[in-house]
Amino acid sequence: MLNFIIERFHLPINLDHRRDRIALYAALSVPISLLMAATKLLLGMVFLSSWLLIFGVYYTVLLAVKVLALWRYHRIRVSDSPVMAKIQAEQAFLTLGGLGYCLIGVTFGIFCYVMYRHGYSQQFNLNAALVIAMIGFTKLTAAIIGLVRSRHLLSPLITLLKAYSVADGMTAMVLTQYALLTYQHSASVSTTTGLFGMAISVAVILVGLWITLFATHRDLTQEETEESSCNKY
Repeated sequence: MLNFIIERFHLPINLDHRRDRIALYAALSVPISLLMAATKLLLGMVFLSSWLLIFGVYYTVLLAVKVLALWRYHRIRVSDSPVMAKIQAEQAFLTLGGLGYCLIGVTFGIFCYVMYRHGYSQQFNLNAALVIAMIGFTKLTAAIIGLVRSRHLLSPLITLLKAYSVADGMTAMVLTQYALLTYQHSASVSTTTGLFGMAISVAVILVGLWITLFATHRDLTQEETEESSCNKY
């Protein structure tokens, strides 16, 4: 299936390279993310729900920064530059990528502040709460594992894409908490979830600042020299 997509659209991707496979899987998830964002925005406008509108904006921002990172990865991948020049070009993008990460945190923080101040009336039964919890823990666990493993690929943009997935998984845990608390009929569900979500958003912003200020200057020269003897970029 992946080979058909590559041949059909003449993509400069080699499935033998794990970096390219990760980028392709991320690209294939874009239509689904776009549909989710558009659905939430549409329902928010129809039902005049600030909660759905802000959540829709959040997914739109997350999708935009992921697409921008994928576009930059593609441009660097097809260039004829030397290996180290490609890695340096990817690192240079981390400044903008980190700011995008901060924007994700700010957007989600606004969403959680609205929940904290105005509440949100949505009840989940036991089955729905368990499904949401399973999805949330699965997304976060898979994202963290992918992020840790991507550090050995010497591709800052792939690591950045995995970091975006971690941010998405962290925010999914906020919805998990909300679902579990509503099932237990907690009186302070919106307040508690809103505060927890704002704490998560602060953590995301701090990670974005770390990416912008420190990850950009990580020295990959020695690591790439050791890796190049075994793998090709």
